[in-house]
Amino acid sequence: MASVITSSENESEEENSSTFQNIMRHIMSFKDDPISILLIRHPPVRTSIEASNQRQVPLHSGAKAMLVCQKNTDQFTLIVLPAHLSCDNKKIASILGISQSKLRMATEDEVRKITGCIPGAVPPFGALFPQYVKTLIDEKMSQSTSHPPPLTFHSQVKLFSTNDSEWPNDLSHIILSETIDQNRNDCINFNIGLRTISCSIPFNDFLKVLGEKNYFICDISK
Repeated sequence: MASVITSSENESEEENSSTFQNIMRHIMSFKDDPISILLIRHPPVRTSIEASNQRQVPLHSGAKAMLVCQKNTDQFTLIVLPAHLSCDNKKIASILGISQSKLRMATEDEVRKITGCIPGAVPPFGALFPQYVKTLIDEKMSQSTSHPPPLTFHSQVKLFSTNDSEWPNDLSHIILSETIDQNRNDCINFNIGLRTISCSIPFNDFLKVLGEKNYFICDISK
């Protein structure tokens, strides 16, 4: 099982690539109707602004994924919304059928346990985590899209390669696309299980990967 070490100025944390690998196995299973994705490697990022700067895409096209919990239970839900917006806890609680006082953000330990990722690396695929969780997607996400990242990268950014250590060994035969139609403007962008790897994917392909029974599109932002 591959792992990588990422660091920033004030922290050094070990990341496990299992969630990234499981997502890629799932994406590559769509053989009859392939998923359009572009993977890029960049310096580790934790915030949405850092990520958008490295990807060279608008902040609003970032899909911010946050794990919430119903207090005194083990009921977790993944919240996905455009990176320039914030959660509306009152709306989220109402959709979950609980009082706002019963809703809290997951702890870092819970994030690791449920998603297999460290904070800042969580992808918007609750159904593909080590522990399944339902995904609530803000209705504004479908309009908060952009062109994919330009292929004229910053000096520390490059295309991800299947030769990179995080790529699953059992997918070594896969030829990973090194381009995505630069004319399309329906892509969302997010860290895909690791703080050093971002994915750009058309919104409808994102929903297809997640699976229609695994998400609910609703108004959860402010």
